[in-house]
Amino acid sequence: MNVKVGCKVRFLNEVGGGQVIKMIDKKTALVKTSDGFEVPALIKELVVVEPAADEVLVRDYSEKNEKQNTPEGKQRFEEPTNLDVDDDISDIEGEDITLELAFVPENHSNLQNCNFDLYLINDSTYRVFYVLSNVIDDYHAPFSTGILQPDTKVLIKKLTPGDISKLIMYNLQAIYYKNIPFKPYQPEFYDIELDPIKLYKRGNFLENDYFDKDAYIISIASTKRELILKHLTDKAISEAIKQKEKPKVKRKKEPVLELEEVDLHIHELVDDWKDLTPGEILKIQLARFETALEGGIKSKSTKRMVFIHGVGNGKLKYEITKLLNSKYPKLRYQDASFKEYGFGATMVFVK
Repeated sequence: MNVKVGCKVRFLNEVGGGQVIKMIDKKTALVKTSDGFEVPALIKELVVVEPAADEVLVRDYSEKNEKQNTPEGKQRFEEPTNLDVDDDISDIEGEDITLELAFVPENHSNLQNCNFDLYLINDSTYRVFYVLSNVIDDYHAPFSTGILQPDTKVLIKKLTPGDISKLIMYNLQAIYYKNIPFKPYQPEFYDIELDPIKLYKRGNFLENDYFDKDAYIISIASTKRELILKHLTDKAISEAIKQKEKPKVKRKKEPVLELEEVDLHIHELVDDWKDLTPGEILKIQLARFETALEGGIKSKSTKRMVFIHGVGNGKLKYEITKLLNSKYPKLRYQDASFKEYGFGATMVFVK
């Protein structure tokens, strides 16, 4: 029987066992023992004593079909059976849900060149079955899946500076459940679009309850936050109704801006830039250029974009031109208006 997340196992060469909570790689699984410890173990040294819940469902369904196809099975309905889900330890009571993604840098003093640890945090009274995927056009490419126990976090992956330098597009799907009767919640389907510039600014990394280090945390779901939003005072509701009842003054419809301006000067992109090397500065500027350009291409209103790069030694303008020719050969570009920008800007036609 195959070892997979959710199945109960015992150790082949040691005393004890537990439940598989994550597949680390093709050869190694993470086992949570009955003492609550998480222990990595070789798959070949594990023996499955109880399959995962999905395997049990498939097996029970097959057996039920076989019985119903017999003369005896067609004459009566079977009594429903309860599916036990890890009844050794009952889940705790409660209806709180907090699900978050966290980016934890290895070196806060050098955010542009360090690796980041990506964590999924389940600060809830529920278990979470999750699938985290890269979004590629209209398709999802899963890179992490598993079950998170209540009040736990899991290291999803390490992100290199190369991973961070481009626009991060993720999708998280999650289902909340318990092994006791519980209040159901709608599953999550959450798109995460993260501009890499946000991971270069120290001010975005805050003290938190999950790590000893400051982290950049994205909230996926929070019942506490929703509760605060729902508890509007009667006075606030009354005011809202009064405002709605006031006669509306027709305003002239403002024209949609077809031109988007993007300033690539380093002081506009990061707070602490004085200690950066020229190579690091160029890397951040090009990341901002490509992210903004991708956004302009997807925009329904933007037709032209002006990238303000300044004059300097011409390196940034050269790299922008090189990137446009190699990666975006169908886009037209030219020097922006000399009257408005001098020699320090490039206009790109995205529509």
